[in-house]
Amino acid sequence: MINEQPRLVMPATSFMYQNSYGNIVIGDGGFEYFDNKDRRKFIEIPWSEVDYVMVSVFFKGHWIPRIQVVTKKNGGYIFAAKEPKKLLKLMQDYVPKENFVKPRPMFKRIGGWFKH
Repeated sequence: MINEQPRLVMPATSFMYQNSYGNIVIGDGGFEYFDNKDRRKFIEIPWSEVDYVMVSVFFKGHWIPRIQVVTKKNGGYIFAAKEPKKLLKLMQDYVPKENFVKPRPMFKRIGGWFKH
């Protein structure tokens, strides 16, 4: 564990390879995810390695289905949290607010494929 003082433990789903259910732990050391069934499956991301956090926001923030934590070296990790607003608010203590971004809307991504 990289967190000496966990501030939040929350049920979540990881979308790496296969969907797995577990807990997200936010604390002084970083972002952690631990699988409920297999203790060998875990993700630890120190705050110094977080490049940005991509947040899917629908209906003006009333529904936040996915959060992607993008690292400087190892790519992104996608999660769905039980209480995403609470999770994001706490993450803002460790990640600068300008590093929270929204993905481009789907219709803009599809439209880009058909341009000549």
